[in-house]
Amino acid sequence: MPNDPIERLSADVEIFAIPQRPGMPPMTDAVFHVRRRQDGAAAQARLGLPAYEGQPGPPGPPGAVHQGDRTTSQLEALRTALDGRNINWAYRNSQTNDQWVWTGDDFVIYHGVYGTPGPVGPPPQIDAGPLTVGGNQVDPAFGVRVGGSAGVYTVGIDMPPPPPGEKGDPGPSGSIIDSVDVDESSSPADGDGLVYVEGTGKLEWRPASTFVPEYVIPPSGFTSQSVNATTTRINLATLSLPAMPYPYRLDISGDIDVDCRASTQIDIEVRVGASDGPLVALGRTGAADGWRPVYIRSHSDVAITPETMSATTPANVDLVLWIGAVKRAGSTYGWGVRADRAQLRVRLLRVSA
Repeated sequence: MPNDPIERLSADVEIFAIPQRPGMPPMTDAVFHVRRRQDGAAAQARLGLPAYEGQPGPPGPPGAVHQGDRTTSQLEALRTALDGRNINWAYRNSQTNDQWVWTGDDFVIYHGVYGTPGPVGPPPQIDAGPLTVGGNQVDPAFGVRVGGSAGVYTVGIDMPPPPPGEKGDPGPSGSIIDSVDVDESSSPADGDGLVYVEGTGKLEWRPASTFVPEYVIPPSGFTSQSVNATTTRINLATLSLPAMPYPYRLDISGDIDVDCRASTQIDIEVRVGASDGPLVALGRTGAADGWRPVYIRSHSDVAITPETMSATTPANVDLVLWIGAVKRAGSTYGWGVRADRAQLRVRLLRVSA
């Protein structure tokens, strides 16, 4: 037949692209000729084709966007909820450690993407260290302590007492009565105040009198007497002073009329306890005949300063004052006292214990 080939050849054709610079005319035709060799082998032909740089195509789908873990049943349910807007959404199957990636139509499953945790490695070696403050190591007794084993450790820090911090804001008001600075065996009474006691190092409740206790013997408390020349001492009055909860000194003043001659000396004495007790006040007659007032004032045989306890009556001690007239000179004439205008005032001056 005229259209039947008389021989069929198989040819291998290598096609090479020829780069075309921008603006060059395209190669639209390519003509090549294949010639049969005498040995029956097909010859090789080379064909040059133009190569064109195309325009950027549309953006492709995003990379895998991990959406968290889901179970197999949850992922199967997502097949009906996801669409083309969710391309490349990826999930970890928490039951199989597979990765499920949505293509827009269905899931592509990548098996074994997520590995299982490996075994726990050997525990580290932890050594205790010293403690430094400001770059300087403190006492070796303070530092870091390490305890535990097999990967479970506790770390403790032994620190010296910290330096005092800045003074804080004033706290709420507390009760003075219940304060730890107040001796708990001491309880307040009406009018008491707090006094520091060195022996206990605490405050104690003591009477906080702002007044000075005063005792007065009026004229009716004295006796009028006339005696002969041989009498040398007569008792005029006594005064009992109750015990005070604090030490004090006596401040005594007063006067009484005495009748004697100029050659006779009569003293008015105030003594503690009895007629021979310590002298605490004294009054003397002057050189005149007849009646004259004798003024009585406090008397001390020792020096007294605010820092000492000289001439002091101790706290919680009862006291009795003896008041009498004593003949110091004269032996010829009698003498006497009268109580018409006599008076003795005793004030208790509190001193600091």
